[in-house]
Amino acid sequence: MQLSCFYCGNVLRATADQLGGEIVCPHCHKVVRLPEAETLAPDEPHPEGSLFHSWVNDGISGFISFIVHAGLLILFASVTCNFQSATSGDGVDVLIGDMPEVSLDDSGGETLDTVAAASEVSETVEVDELLNEVAPPSAEPTDIGELIDTAALTPSGAMGGGIGSLSTIGGGGSGVGAGASFMGLRAAGRRFCIIADCSGSMSGVKLDYVKEEILETVSSLPREAQFQVIFFQSQAVPFPQKGWRHPKRDFNALSEWLKTVGPAGGTNPLPAFEIALKFSPRPDAVFFMTDGLFDDNVVGEVKRQNDLSEPKVKVHAISFMDRSAEPLMRQIAGESGGEYRHVQAF
Repeated sequence: MQLSCFYCGNVLRATADQLGGEIVCPHCHKVVRLPEAETLAPDEPHPEGSLFHSWVNDGISGFISFIVHAGLLILFASVTCNFQSATSGDGVDVLIGDMPEVSLDDSGGETLDTVAAASEVSETVEVDELLNEVAPPSAEPTDIGELIDTAALTPSGAMGGGIGSLSTIGGGGSGVGAGASFMGLRAAGRRFCIIADCSGSMSGVKLDYVKEEILETVSSLPREAQFQVIFFQSQAVPFPQKGWRHPKRDFNALSEWLKTVGPAGGTNPLPAFEIALKFSPRPDAVFFMTDGLFDDNVVGEVKRQNDLSEPKVKVHAISFMDRSAEPLMRQIAGESGGEYRHVQAF
């Protein structure tokens, strides 16, 4: 008796005595429970020639399917060919509409006046030339010895109660482009050193004003610029942070240090120049201000030190309130290629 394995589906051979029991499948080696004998239907004998009849039936069905599909292909081919042939030949003329005649040289009834157009262009060029001939007002001083009214130069808070207002300065707009401006004088470059007088004669509101101007200058420098500040009296009083400083990062430190600088001693700017002209790299410009007279030998010594190496540093000199040092200040500025200016009294 032949049965199918429940697990692998392969043929199992069992005797009538084994029905209702268990056997091991020789293919998957699993134990298979055999059904009872009474649940099995007796095998129906296959009629003779059934295999032949089945083959004949399948062949007839395949032939009929071939005939049907071939007929459909012939029908589709006939329709397609008829459609293509219908579109060829003379066909039927279809009138879409009359196309308007357009002349390429038609200007729409308007005539271009080339003379008027040329006149308009000429007028525009003449206006542009006139505008270019109008020079903007020069930012540079026309008189190197011009008097400056300090009331116009006083930055915000300079006259508002002394050094206590220094911390309130947030920056102004005195710096121009890549340069700097101090007490009305402008200089080009990236590195700037301020040499400022803090001798005994600078006591009171004068020193407060200069400190305000220093902060205004530094706060207005572009980010790529650098600065240093050196006060002088009988000796130099430099900013404790050595080397070139950053105008944004070192602004607060500079503001705090300025509060500690007070008036004292005489007027000797030479030690401050010795420090400034030894910076590496050298300053592009030095702003030098004083309110009093100093020894004549300072002029020659500043020139000698400035000529020791290249490039030569431009010294912009500012006499403040007192003009007694004006000849010496003009000479220092002139020999270095800088400018001189006097700032009038309050």
